[in-house]
Amino acid sequence: MTHHRPDDHTGGLAAVLAHPDDESFGCAGALARAHDAGRVVRLLVATRGEAGQPEGEDDPSFADLREDELRCAASKIGFTEVTVLEGYPDGGVADMPFAELVDEIALWLGDRRPDAVITFGTHGITGHPDHVVVGSATRWAVERLAETGIAPHAIYVMAPVFGPGTKRYDLSPEEGAASHRIDITEVAGRKIAALACHASQPDAAQEAAEVQALLDRDGVLYEGYTRVRPAVPNPHPKFDTRLV
Repeated sequence: MTHHRPDDHTGGLAAVLAHPDDESFGCAGALARAHDAGRVVRLLVATRGEAGQPEGEDDPSFADLREDELRCAASKIGFTEVTVLEGYPDGGVADMPFAELVDEIALWLGDRRPDAVITFGTHGITGHPDHVVVGSATRWAVERLAETGIAPHAIYVMAPVFGPGTKRYDLSPEEGAASHRIDITEVAGRKIAALACHASQPDAAQEAAEVQALLDRDGVLYEGYTRVRPAVPNPHPKFDTRLV
């Protein structure tokens, strides 16, 4: 599912992630809010998610299913464009030439010139090697673009510190604290609906249920992000409440 840029618009908010469903778990709320504010919202995914099959199954068409689920989620969130890279195996991105991944991300970003990019921090939230290498390559790509003056103005890494509290991650410092706390209460239903699109992934249904429970308990739902470029000085006196 490789889409070419459908318009001449630049700017807005982009996310560069590893798998179908990363967008729904990690940043659907902020992306939906940006869309509702009239921003161009784009997504680049490195793999087709073919490794996320139920244990013991081997279905060659599973990657097609994962892409269909991604299209479903994208329609709930409100993306202008979704692009999936070709040739990067799910679970094996770290084994591919890093410089080529940086080149592909830089080309995609340089063509679209978003104002800000969301990606993974240095631990990739869960420690998944695909998450780690995609986040690293995105930051390398932005620094390369900075030399030409067309880099995104900011990079944010997802910081799941406000999400459902049942998971315990060994987060990096930039993921375990947040400079930006985004109130996504108004779009929480769309985040839950996007998670439901990924029906092949049992943990997506669990996440959707936990998000709903958190919303029912507190009446408010947040997503956390840390701006790593340019860095936010610590300690910061209060959370910023918007990305772009």
